[in-house]
Amino acid sequence: MKHLIRFESYSEQDRLNDILAKILKYGEGSLTDLEKRFLQSWSTNTEKQVHDEIGKIETEQIFEDDNGYFKFEFKEWEDYGDEQHFIGTFYVPDLELENGKKVVGILEGKIVKFENGTVSPDFFNKDGYDIFEFCNGLEYELDGFIDYIIQEIEEKYKSID
Repeated sequence: MKHLIRFESYSEQDRLNDILAKILKYGEGSLTDLEKRFLQSWSTNTEKQVHDEIGKIETEQIFEDDNGYFKFEFKEWEDYGDEQHFIGTFYVPDLELENGKKVVGILEGKIVKFENGTVSPDFFNKDGYDIFEFCNGLEYELDGFIDYIIQEIEEKYKSID
């Protein structure tokens, strides 16, 4: 498991190519505010500055598993006393339905951590499919990845516990 870490040679053009590939696979609606900001920076010739700023943020907010199954873009957390919500976007393998139709694996929602330590991922795509339908057979890997995300976020924001 790891935070998204870019190599020093990761250029503005590389970021642009990655964003365009994301649009191609998931659509424009999948873009984060930072990605939209980066695209807009090309019109003001500030792409280098915005690229550098985003790089720093990404290392704290984007998580990927080692096998390439999952990616989580952390947006915010909410503390309700007896539970915490880790809100963001989960990217999972696409779901292939029995009729051969593919459903894109981009899910919005939250990881809920209850005060007894129990964790429940609550993510759905726009058509209502939940994370477990996408991750059938990958439950063990998903659980480990979610535990990693929570540990990393809690370590950064000690005030969550």
